[in-house]
Order: sequence, then structure tokens, then C-alpha cells
Amino acid sequence: MWASTLTAAEPAALRLVADLNPGPGGSGLMNFYVWGDQVWFIAARDQGGKTLASIYRSDGSTAGTHKVKDFPWQTGSSIFDNPFVFENRLYFQGPNAALGKGSRVWVTDGTEAGTQPISEDGKDVCDEYKPVLIGDRLVLSLHGDYHGHGLVALNLHSGKTETIAVPFDGWEDYTDGAMLNGGMLKLDSAGKAFWSIDGTRAGLKKLTLPGLPEFDNDGGIPQLLSLPNGVLMLPRGCKQPLEWWHTDGKSVVKLAAWPWSKTEIFPHWFGRVGERGVFLAGDHTRHCGVWSSDGTAAGTVVLIDSDPYKDATFSLPLGRHVTPVVSVDRLYFTLDDGEHGLELWTSDGTKRGTHLVIDIVLGSEDAEIIKLLPLADGRVLAQRENAESGTDLWLTDGTEDGSRRLATFNRASIEAALPGVIFVNSAEHNVGQELFALDVPAFAAPDKVEKRVK
Repeated sequence: MWASTLTAAEPAALRLVADLNPGPGGSGLMNFYVWGDQVWFIAARDQGGKTLASIYRSDGSTAGTHKVKDFPWQTGSSIFDNPFVFENRLYFQGPNAALGKGSRVWVTDGTEAGTQPISEDGKDVCDEYKPVLIGDRLVLSLHGDYHGHGLVALNLHSGKTETIAVPFDGWEDYTDGAMLNGGMLKLDSAGKAFWSIDGTRAGLKKLTLPGLPEFDNDGGIPQLLSLPNGVLMLPRGCKQPLEWWHTDGKSVVKLAAWPWSKTEIFPHWFGRVGERGVFLAGDHTRHCGVWSSDGTAAGTVVLIDSDPYKDATFSLPLGRHVTPVVSVDRLYFTLDDGEHGLELWTSDGTKRGTHLVIDIVLGSEDAEIIKLLPLADGRVLAQRENAESGTDLWLTDGTEDGSRRLATFNRASIEAALPGVIFVNSAEHNVGQELFALDVPAFAAPDKVEKRVK
């Protein structure tokens, strides 16, 4: 069970994990990634007027925090971007030392010697196009010694690349994509057709589907989302009216259309929750909406829809909302329902499963939540600003009874969590901005709900 609840007058002591840049200068910490029983991250520091970025891994202890590799900072290069695990090895986009700019694909076993680039020397992996893993083949968009971009497939077993199309201008790097029938479906550069790619040269095909709606394809919000029965589509991005379409790769079907109060809406999030797609949006008025779809017309529903001319209650305040997160099969986001202020909400993609989690600050005042961090067990950490102590940290399972305040501490930022330890980016005058930890009991079920803030 949890230890006794801390109050604002009893701030929790943050433990220094490692002074990665000794002295008051501190480190720039970023790109935290949890793999197994360790957290991986970047620490950047000044070295002789130049920036040096290093990959570290940590189990939350000082002895268990190790530097993996140093990277000189290169303009336009990745350092530790788009990490993913394949067959118990960690891959990421890192710098391309051969070119002195740009990026390559790297693999690491956690040691300096075992951290090596594996993509083609002299070819720059485009940072704007996230590599796509199809089977054991990583599809990459490359710059290189040719005009335009090229597509290659990197075999993660052999390290060899197969040229798919060089040059290739079928889509811009930022165009949207979603997995369908074992391959990647992407919009062409004009937003009027699809390309399908399975990781092979023969499998690169252009699909012209009758009735395909018009897409803005402007690098804005995601417009394609994979579901078990196909791809959910949001054509025209954030234009009026809001339409949802679906394709199985053979035909396209309009699922629903909703009018909007303004010409443009402002998306907050579009992603998958369980086997459903969920979309959150608002505008400059108090109009906001939360929609959900399972890829069928009957299963496409409005979860929340406020109309400022009829019901000025629910809103997603522009500039004050927190980036939503998915933890296992639930979405967590902040919403102002006109009664409780801007508080924490959750949804499983159904009307019944969409509700206020807890009114942390009683009444119509906002909870001032500034960050959400999903945990592997399905719960979420919520960090909020507190005028008395600086920061409150809450843990929730999506219910009021399963929510409680864990700790208060001075202003800092939660970054990642392992059982029993939360990694915190904080600063102290003698070490500067460095890696700290908040030790908490193992994530067992809470035995009570702390009295909420008044």
C-alpha cells in the first residue's frame, strides 16, 4: 500500500540520481524512453563552446546509471529519435558522422562498443518521415547523392538495404500513413490517391480508389488511423464540415459528417484507443467535441459535443490543454465542462466510458494540470502546478476511488517511471538541471483517496 499522504507543507525529497555534468552548469535532459527495467535518455552539455549530447541508461540508482555513447551535436541531425525495440535490440535515429549532418539508423545493446550505425553510409535518413517497420524490414526515406528522396528497406537481420525507388516523389515526407493489410498506406503528394508499400520494390503500388475524398495533405494533424477493420480517415484536416471516412484498401465509405461553428477547428488529438479511433477538437469559441469510431457508420458516435449557441459548457481551452495520453486502453485528457473547471477526463471510446476522473480543485477553478505520463499498468501520473509547493503529483486508474495525490515537490518535470521510482528533471543550485528521482512504493492499488484541494 501507499505510504501516508504527503501534504503541501511536507514536500517530498527528490533524490539526485546522477550529476551528469558536474558543477552548477547542469544538463539538458530530453527524449526519455522506457525499455524493460531501464530508462534511456539524452543529456546535452556544453564542451568548449560546442554542444555534446550523450545517450544514458538508468535503473534509477546512481550505480545503475551509465553513459552509452557521446555524440557531437550536428545541425539537422537526430540524436536519439524514434526509438523502437525489435527482437530485444534497441534501434533509434542518430547522427550521420560520415556526412557531418543528417541522420542514420543505429542499434545498441547498451554499451558504447555495441552502439553502431546500420543504415547506408553516406545516405541521410529523413528526420521528417518516421521509419516504418514492416516485418523485419525498416522502410526509410533517404536523402543522398541523388536528386530528391529515395525509398529503401533496411533488413534488420542482415543490415542490408534494398532500393525500392530512387528517386521517389510519390509523397512528401510529412504525409500521413497508416498500416493496412500488412503494409503501409500513405497519401500521395497531391492528396488524391494512396500508395501502398510492403517493404519490397514489387510491393510499391499506387491505389486509385473510386470516391476517395479530398485531403488537405498539409502536414497538419494526422488524417489516417489504423483500425482492425481498415483505416479511419479525416479528409480535409480541420476544415468544415468534419467528416469521417473509412477504407479497407478496396473501397471508401463515408461514416459521418458534423457541422461546425467555425470554418476551421483546432485539433487536440487523433489516435487509437483500444479498437476505436478518437478525435478531440475545439475552436476559438467554447465549442468542442470528442468523437469515436470503430470504422463502421453505426459505430461512429459523438461522445461530447458542445454548441456555443445552445450549450456553452464543455470546452477544450486553446493554449491551456495538456497533450492527451493513452495508457493501455484508455485516453486521458483535460476538459472544462463549465462546472468543475479544467480537470482530468478519461475515455475508452464509448459514451459510457467517457467521464470526469476527479475534481482535484473543487468548484469551477482549474486543476492546472501541466503533464500526463502513462504507466505500463494502465494508470497515469498527472503533474499539476500548486501555488503553495510548486508541484502536485497524482496517480489515477481513471476512477475517483483509484485516484490520489502521491507527493508535492518544488517545480520540476516528471519524465519517466519504473516500478518504485519516478524520474524527474529538476534543478538545484549546486548541480544545476540534472536527473533526480522520486522514490515511491511499488505501484500497488491505493487504499484511499486523499482529500481534494479546496
